[in-house]
Amino acid sequence: MSFQANDAVKESTQQLMSNNDQATTEFIQLLTESQRSLFYYIHSLIPNRTDADEVLQETNLVLWREYERFEPGTNFRAWACTVALNQVRAFTSKRRAKRPHFDTETVMLISERQEKRSAYLQRRLDALEGCVQKLPERKRVFVEQRYRQGVPVENIAEEMGSSVDAVYKMLSRIREALHACVDRTLSLEGIRSNDPA
Repeated sequence: MSFQANDAVKESTQQLMSNNDQATTEFIQLLTESQRSLFYYIHSLIPNRTDADEVLQETNLVLWREYERFEPGTNFRAWACTVALNQVRAFTSKRRAKRPHFDTETVMLISERQEKRSAYLQRRLDALEGCVQKLPERKRVFVEQRYRQGVPVENIAEEMGSSVDAVYKMLSRIREALHACVDRTLSLEGIRSNDPA
């Protein structure tokens, strides 16, 4: 996906960067971190990748223009997705005569389903983070090395003074334990692990 900033976005960025306050810094960070998930959200509503990228750019412009309306500490992603949905609606209305797209009702249904799925996946990520923190320190270090730092299994095995096969087995057991912990955590919250809706 290509996130090419146009002149309006660059100008807005420069204006925001000149306001060197905490709210502005937080907004820029949130917007930057949300680009990938915003693109996938829009792409789930608009099948054509190029069109989805165009709508993302329009969404970014609106977010930049309206950034002072965002209240720090509130759910940035929910706000950004609402803006994106409005841009999807505008885009589909504008393009309806030129090429076939989903009607508004279908877009709304897909959007609702995608928002639920996104919230579910975010909750699983939060639960996973909590479960990783509960691991014994040695296992937590292995998870950090392998999955966050991308250290090859061979290097971990050498550091441990163990075989590669033994490290693979250990990581497999840790993954199973984390999966069970996440499912248990969600179950206690009343969230079924196999049903994001």
